[in-house]
This record gives sequence, C-alpha cells and structure tokens, in this order.
Amino acid sequence: MTRGGRTSSVPRRPVDLTSNLSVAEKNDLTTLITAITEKLHNDISVIFDSPPVTPTLGDFNDIENVDIGYHHWLALSLQTNGKENVDPRHSNLSKSIPKNVPTNKITPQSPENEESEAITPQLRELKKEALIFFRKWQAIFLQRLRDISVTEPNGSQSNMRGRGRGRGNPRGARGGRVARGGRGEGRGGLTLATGPPKTPSTHIDRELSRRFPPIPTSLWTLSVEKRKLLLHISLLIVISLQEYLAYARMTLLNLTSSLNLPLKALHEEEKRIAQGLSQLAVDSAIEQTSQQSQDENKPVLKSKARIAAMTGPFRLGTQLIAVGIGTAHGGHGLRLPTAAGLLGPMADNGPSTGSMLGIYSARPTCKMIESFSREIQDFGLMPLRCEFQGDYVDAMAIPSTARRLRLVIAMNGWVTDKDNLTGPWKILGDNAEVYILRWEMSVLANIGTALETVIRSSAWAAAKQAISSRTIFKNLIEATWPMELMKVSKIIDNPWSMGMVRAEKAGAVLADAIMRSKIQGDRPVSLVGFSLAARAIYVCLMILAERRQFGLIDSVVLMGTPAPSESRVWLTMKSVVSGRLVNVYSESDYLLGFLYRTSNIHFGLAGLQKIQGADGVENHNVSNLVNGHLRYSNLVGKILKDIHWEDLDLNA
Repeated sequence: MTRGGRTSSVPRRPVDLTSNLSVAEKNDLTTLITAITEKLHNDISVIFDSPPVTPTLGDFNDIENVDIGYHHWLALSLQTNGKENVDPRHSNLSKSIPKNVPTNKITPQSPENEESEAITPQLRELKKEALIFFRKWQAIFLQRLRDISVTEPNGSQSNMRGRGRGRGNPRGARGGRVARGGRGEGRGGLTLATGPPKTPSTHIDRELSRRFPPIPTSLWTLSVEKRKLLLHISLLIVISLQEYLAYARMTLLNLTSSLNLPLKALHEEEKRIAQGLSQLAVDSAIEQTSQQSQDENKPVLKSKARIAAMTGPFRLGTQLIAVGIGTAHGGHGLRLPTAAGLLGPMADNGPSTGSMLGIYSARPTCKMIESFSREIQDFGLMPLRCEFQGDYVDAMAIPSTARRLRLVIAMNGWVTDKDNLTGPWKILGDNAEVYILRWEMSVLANIGTALETVIRSSAWAAAKQAISSRTIFKNLIEATWPMELMKVSKIIDNPWSMGMVRAEKAGAVLADAIMRSKIQGDRPVSLVGFSLAARAIYVCLMILAERRQFGLIDSVVLMGTPAPSESRVWLTMKSVVSGRLVNVYSESDYLLGFLYRTSNIHFGLAGLQKIQGADGVENHNVSNLVNGHLRYSNLVGKILKDIHWEDLDLNA
C-alpha cells in the first residue's frame, strides 16, 4: 500500500504456507490481527470522544484584575486534584470540569465559545478522515493476510492427526465440518481453541503487556518457535505493502504482547529484515548506476548478462540468507521462496526496497538536505550510533548493519556546547535509527548563553522566591512580575523571541521533510525534543494533521514545551501520532513561564501544566526534578527512563 490507498501494480506471488501452518493456526492468527486492528480503530475514535474540559477561573477571588468566569487554561492548574503521571487509559478527565461555576457565566458572545463552535466541526472532519485512512490500510493488510494459502493434508478431516486434544474423532462436528482443534499444534481444526480464548496467565514481558494489554487468543499456548514464526510472517506481510506505517508497528506490538513474546523478539525481526532490505537496495542502486555507465560505453553482452543475473529474486535470496531469513534456523522454518513470496512486490523491485529505507537513486539525499538548508541555517542530521562519521548526506553511506525499520529524530532546544549535540541523547538505544537534528546553531547558542546568564544572576534568585510565594500561574494570569526579573529580561527576551520564530520555521521544514521529501523513507518516525525543539515538533505535528498525513509518526515526547495546553490542540496532534504522545512538564519551571509571558497564555502552557481533555495524551510531572528550564538537557535520560521509553541503552 502506498499513501492514498493505491496498491502496487506488480502481481502478487501465490504464497502457500501449508508446510509451516495449520488451517487452525492461520485462522486464529487472522482472527487475532483482526481484533487488534479493530482495537486500534476504536482507540483512534475514542481520542476525539474525550470528555470536555471547561477552563474558567470560577470562584478564585484571590486572582486580581480578572473577571470571574473568564476562560483561562492556566486556571486548570489552580484546581489540580493531585493525580499526576496517570496512564491515559485510566484517566477521568471529566472530573476536571468545575462544578461550582454556573453555565450562564459562559455567554454565546465570549471569544472562547465562538472558537469552540468554529473548531468542533474541524475535529469532527479530522476524526472522519483519520478513520477512513485507517480502514483503507486495515482492509489491504487483512486481505493480504487472508490471501495466504494453507491446505490440510489428504484425510485430515476424517482422521485428524496432531498433538493435544484435537486428535481423534471429531467431537460435535456437523454436516462434514471439521471439528475444533484442541490446545496444541494439531492440524485438524478450524481453530485451536476448545473454549473461550484466554490471555497468558504469566507475561514474559510485563512492561510490554502493561503498555499493550494482550488480546485473548489460543496462539500463545504454542511453542516459542511457532509464535516467533507467526510474528515473522506478519512482519513480512506488512513489509509487502511497501509502507511500514506506524499503524502497522502498533499492530505488531500488540501481536507480540498477545503471543506472549518479549519486545526483544520484534526488535530482532525488524533489525534483520531492515539489514537485508538495505543491502538489497544499495546493491540495486549500485548496479543501476553501473548499468547506465556501461550502456553509455557500449558494454559487452557478458557484462549485461552478469548484471541481469544479479537482479530480482536471486539477489533478494542472497541478501535475505545473509541475515538468516529464508534459512532453516533464522527463518523459523520458512523457506526462501516462501519468504520472498510473502514480501510480494518488495522481492522484485530494488527501487521500492530503497524507497522504504529512504534510499532514492533518482533523488540524492544531499540535494534534499541542501533544500532544507535554504530555509533553516545549519540544518543537518547526525547519526547517533553509526560507523559512518559526519552528517547524513548520502543514504547509501549508512552501513546496512546500522539500518532499522524505524527512525527516532531528537532535537535540542538550546545548546551550551556546540561540540556535544549528541550528549543528551546517548541513552537512546540502537533498535531504531537515531538521528540528532541540528538546526540554527547560532540562535540556539545565544539562547543557551542567555539562559545561563539569567539563571546565575542575583536578580533571578530574588525573583524566584517572589514567584514561588504566589505560584507561577497567578503571576502569568495577572501579568505581575518582580522588578528584579524585569530588569534582566532584556538579556533573554530577544534571543528567546528569535528562537521561537526559528523553531516554528524548523517545525515546518521538518514536516515537509517527513511528508513530502520522505527523508525517512516509508518508515515510522518518533520525535523527541525539549524547550524550543518541542515547539518545533508541535508545529510539525500540527502541519501533518492539517495535511492529513496519518500513520507517519510513531511516538512523540515533548519536554518543557512552549506551546498551548488547550485540549483541541493536543487532540489534533494526537490524530497523527499512532503511538505515545507524552507531555513532560514542570510546575517549578518559572523561567519558562516568564519567557512565555508575551505569547497567548490564555490557552495555557504545556511545559507548565498537564494536558486535560485529550484522551490518549500522557502527562509526566517532573516538578521535583526540573526547577529551572536549563535542567532539561541534563535530565533527558532520566525522564526517558521514567516514562519507560521503548528502546534505551541503560549502560550509556
């Protein structure tokens, strides 16, 4: 499947898995994946059905110079119920609606009410289009799964052979229908279940099962090797769609949990397949260039024959075998022709394989980076863990061993050391391709210097005490700040204002790189950033939502974000984030509140408060850790550990 619901014109190979699966196992796998995708569809729908939150000052009479009943999202933090870092699945956002505020306080003429009426249809349309896109992908995926052929051996219906209770005479069979198989790996039934499917009594990966609760199935009772085979087959089918969407990865994560396999099993499969496809794509690009050169020089027929022999399934077989796919052990018993058949068009088309990994023979990466640099100074992608040193300017220069089926792009919100841009992100693991996005170095360096200067000043020490005595929220709402702080504001205001402007531009360029240039290929991307980088990511997500670019973004973590906390904003962002959307905030980050004072604070400040009224958005309070905006760069590793980020190098 390609974006927009178009499928490849390359004919599919018939795939027969009779030697690997029984009819019951195939049926149960299809049933399980159908249930998982239906759950994902429901999760998308539920996001937009979040209970409404009405921000108002209510009866907080100690707030001066503000009319009672005036809507203000910062006021929600004055009504906190003490529930912090709650999993979004267990949140009850409706409780945050003040009950002591009469509804007549909200008049039809209020700007907030007018905007609510104007934007609700937009969210409704966004929900509709998100669900339609998902349904298209789901239909293609499930049809590809159903196209797999599994036939029972002759006589299996009259004399079922296998292990477990499925052996023997069909019990309760009607009209010649095959009996339901028993628990085990027998081949004689339509399903392995003898009763209602159950979930594992003991989970091999507790964190995975907590994040992705298993769906009842009988498949988890099979041997470990058979369960790994089912995961392997499912991943190959996903790859055959020519796009590894974030939806697909969410499906595989749920499948891994339901099969009672560790997350490591999925990581290993993704890594092996990415390495094999990467080498195939590089070889294809090199051979294409070589062939063009030889055509210009009138090559001999023998050379052409050699190149032709290295294309198509033969070359695919060489690369897959090199990473253990299609072999007796590494392929979990799946033969090479079968693995190639499951990959479908990806097995015959070198350019398609390259496109998935961001390797474009007709569109050099350096040209894309150069176009981005026209908009943003110092734009560049730096591989975090790779034998290749330097910026990412040539996709084929990245070793195949470093290729993965997903990307993580991390961004710094300021810099105090231009030579250590990767320092805060060393904890990110190697089960994804991790790149550090370099942008506007001079602007970020100026902000870093200004922040350090203000933090170390005696004026800030005195102002901090004055702010804490009244809470940062009251200072923002009333727009009253200590005189000492206003005196040093000239040091930071100009660099910060310039940084906000450049961050918004960087976010637009990042969105363009992901959705139009597809610098990541056809793989899901996760975004992580703090401070102004989080602002850039916020802009990026809003643009992706506006352009209806669903399924591109896996997970996002925003730390100390100078952006609105208004629920509709975060619902819009969540519509294009298939995985986790985490807001990391600190009520003790007084400097962020002071810097944001000139922005539209009526819609809240995400870096200071939790997000309410947006189901699916996770909030992580770090008020006990972050007592100053500069702390984020040093606490990235701890924060990612605390929120249980999927892939971390705990030895870094």
